[in-house]
Amino acid sequence: MKQFLIAALLTFTFAGFSAQAEDRLIIVNGVAERSLDPNMVQLEISVWSKANTAKQAQSLAAQSYKQVKKSFDEFKIKKEDIQTTGYSLSPTYEYDQKAQRNQLTGYQVTQSLTVVIRKVEDAGNFLDSLIDEKKGNNSGVNVQSINWDSDKRDQAIAAALGDAVRSSKGKAEEIAKAAGVKIRNVSKISHTTSDGGGPRPVFARAEMMMKASDVSTEVSGGQVRVRVEVSAEYEIQ
Repeated sequence: MKQFLIAALLTFTFAGFSAQAEDRLIIVNGVAERSLDPNMVQLEISVWSKANTAKQAQSLAAQSYKQVKKSFDEFKIKKEDIQTTGYSLSPTYEYDQKAQRNQLTGYQVTQSLTVVIRKVEDAGNFLDSLIDEKKGNNSGVNVQSINWDSDKRDQAIAAALGDAVRSSKGKAEEIAKAAGVKIRNVSKISHTTSDGGGPRPVFARAEMMMKASDVSTEVSGGQVRVRVEVSAEYEIQ
């Protein structure tokens, strides 16, 4: 019985010591941001057409895509920077008030694409090239969004990560100094990465946003920002 009590007491003592050791921590956050000029533009566009029959709609869509492809070739956009992200063929209806039901009016084809432009200075002229006034109301190109980015994003994140870690360590050292203790080592560290809130202009419909004129469309990329936040736990002695 005495041996059992001693063993239990030792277990309790070591458990208490472990809990106290875990409590001897300084927990801090470190935040850092980096900004860089964008050197690439990602566009989300869709090529659409509508006609009385599904076959006619598909044929018209194919013609529209050929026109868009000319823009790809003109601006030397590489194949790997063009991706079809969706293709739909669907009937269109119009509600007949007299018959009190939907009436089939035709078919619409929509092909969605993601396009990356590596020369940001070409973005405005490329958008202008997508507009063909001869198409009328049966086909066209919609531009859903434009996103600015940089192929140097990973390097910027790595640099910001180092800044955030140094920031957290500096805070921990200041706290330790004020408390009269010393930092022994890092117990735990984690980080999250996010956009720093850079501008993200959005274009709704190309036909509405851009009109044919001698003046080309201008788009501004601002700067691409990355933000890294570090959470660190430092053991003290």
